[in-house]
Amino acid sequence: MDSTPDHRDLPPLAAFLLRWLRRLAVGGGALLALLVLAELATIPFLTKRSDRFLRAGLANGQPVWIDNVFFPYRFATARAARPAPPTVVPQTPAPGTLRVALLGGTAAVGFPDASFGIGRQLEILLRHRYPERPVEVVQLTLAGGNSHVLREAARDLRRLRPQAVVVMTGNEEVAGPYGPASSLGRFHHSSRIARALVLFSRTRLARLGSAARDRLDPARADDQAWRSRESISLRGRMSPRDPRLRSAYRSFRKNLAAILRQATAAAPAVVACTVPVNLRDCAPFSTSFLDDETAAQEVREILRAAVAAETTTNRTEAARLYADAIRRDPNHAEALFRAARLALAANRTAEAGALFSRARDADALRLRADSRINDIIRADAAEAGVSLLDAEALFAIRSPQGIPGRELFLDHVHFTFAGAHLLAASILDRLEFLRVFEAEPTGAVPDAAAVAAELLYDPWGAAAQLEAALDQQFHPPFRRQLTNAETLAQLTAEKNKADARAAAFTRANACAIFDRRRAARPDDPWLAARTADCLLHADAGAPAEAAAAAALARWPHRFEIRARLALARALLDQPAAEGLALLREPDEDAGYYDVAQAIEVGRELLKRKQPAAARPWLEYAWQRDPWNSEAASALAEALHRIEGGDSAAALLRSAIERNPDNPLLWEDLAVQYCLLGNWKIATDCFRKSEEIAPYRYERLLKWAKAMMRLRQYSRALKPIRAYLAAMPDDPEGLALLADIQKRYPAQTEPPEEDAPKEKSARKFPWE
Repeated sequence: MDSTPDHRDLPPLAAFLLRWLRRLAVGGGALLALLVLAELATIPFLTKRSDRFLRAGLANGQPVWIDNVFFPYRFATARAARPAPPTVVPQTPAPGTLRVALLGGTAAVGFPDASFGIGRQLEILLRHRYPERPVEVVQLTLAGGNSHVLREAARDLRRLRPQAVVVMTGNEEVAGPYGPASSLGRFHHSSRIARALVLFSRTRLARLGSAARDRLDPARADDQAWRSRESISLRGRMSPRDPRLRSAYRSFRKNLAAILRQATAAAPAVVACTVPVNLRDCAPFSTSFLDDETAAQEVREILRAAVAAETTTNRTEAARLYADAIRRDPNHAEALFRAARLALAANRTAEAGALFSRARDADALRLRADSRINDIIRADAAEAGVSLLDAEALFAIRSPQGIPGRELFLDHVHFTFAGAHLLAASILDRLEFLRVFEAEPTGAVPDAAAVAAELLYDPWGAAAQLEAALDQQFHPPFRRQLTNAETLAQLTAEKNKADARAAAFTRANACAIFDRRRAARPDDPWLAARTADCLLHADAGAPAEAAAAAALARWPHRFEIRARLALARALLDQPAAEGLALLREPDEDAGYYDVAQAIEVGRELLKRKQPAAARPWLEYAWQRDPWNSEAASALAEALHRIEGGDSAAALLRSAIERNPDNPLLWEDLAVQYCLLGNWKIATDCFRKSEEIAPYRYERLLKWAKAMMRLRQYSRALKPIRAYLAAMPDDPEGLALLADIQKRYPAQTEPPEEDAPKEKSARKFPWE
């Protein structure tokens, strides 16, 4: 007799739940089977790209682990993906090798690339400390990578067989991949769903879906590029009171715990680092307001009064008003930051430090690790039984007045060379304290200056780093920061000094210096790549070609190295077709990396005033990806220099036909019509851009600059005044206005001649 209970004999509620559980089990099984069949069905159409951070390969006939340049495609659109630092290491470490794995996100990588980051500096320190032993620092780091990404990268730790693993992650947990404020996380607020989506990204099916989406809507990926820059202040904003933050913290805790488990299973020693950030010289990116509009308006009025009092040096009254605003709204990030600076100026350092920390925690655009993130790191490290390096506390100790700022950070999270050296030296100290290596150190630890010389952190390297930081400050969300003007001023002054030092190098001297430095370690592809960069700056084509070829021999899979070699050969008048063949070898799956690098080569040639040489590179990029607005913009610039504005305008109109909702294309077209003297159409194009992306203040600056190029000073007044109304402290805008005032004393604008009667009625001549 069957003793299985019949659900009809159960209470009604229990019977109902049992029926639905059975239905869900059957439905879940059917769905899983369907997904498996769909995955199998993709095999004839797609070659299997590795979903791992590292892939197996051969170098000189020996099995090696190589960084998988397509790993970032799982977490970003193909055009936005940036590869990890290059890696080629033996699958089995040679006897006596000191191998350390560094796992981290943006801050761990280095800025603008890994040439001078933590990993490279740690490698140099280890080489000097243990001169008799081979050293390998393997970087499982990724720009923009958060704990969702790094949990996947950590799957390769066991394959590496390192003696130690260093983990540093915590930035971009909210706005990064699968964060609740990201484009990939907008449909969920559950850590389980986020994890399921990450696991799904391993499949061919996910890759096919992404490819199909891009094919059906090719303009979307291009739109995302500018929207991620221009609308991040809106898309990524999240109040400290937002319940979605709890999801971000839960996901981070689960991911970090999993990463530490994988690390402890792979290596005898694991170091977890808290995440230091710029507190003193990085204002909050955005401020959230009280839900009660009346109360929020009262706080805004108090804040305006406080700023006015501070401007008139009535600091006592300003401090009282800031305190009142914070009392009414404890999460008002701007008020907290302004109050902190005022307290610091009065030498109330403890109070200032607490306020700076609160301002960081209240930042509505959460691009920095906050206090809660670092508390989770400390708790998870203790629970996992791994060593904790409290880098947040360390940076505070080593900073003036105990508050980290510009001396250790280029921006909000990226380290200066000195900041990266401080952290690398601290990691080395911790590894030696843990007695990770079965060897006694016999060498001294070099200081930052010695490491800089060895890594070719020369004036050109410093200038390149500062240029990247400067460029960043001209774009959202940095452009709208309270500290933007003073950051721009300082970075500009530092870059001018680096440029002056670089100008002292003659080409011959530069070649000799770099050859000597590289000769000390001829097998280091990093130094070869850096040498190529430096020699390209010096327009030394032949030596740059040799250095780039040496780097490519070790890193044949890296598209940016191929681009360096191609640029060097272009400077030696090699036909562009040969360089393009190098950039995209036959039957190779290049993704979009070849397009990005072709644009880079084209732009470098434009900088060198060689538009004819740049043209085939940019045409290649445009033909390969005709929806790429960056390719269209660069090619239009080349055509303008070669054939004139008519050709450039025609190309931009063609690009707009494909992607009519890209405001950057409309702005470029407007500039072309300015240069052609057609003010009416130019103004209409600028207004069309404004309709698509309101409050993109950079277009006003672009408009004013176009008028200045044509010496149309009266027509430049209106856009530059509108720009400064939105960005009153911007040094570039102020300098441009001063130049107009000097050249055009009348200070009167031409009459409005082109205002459309109806927005929808406006037609362009080519329509």
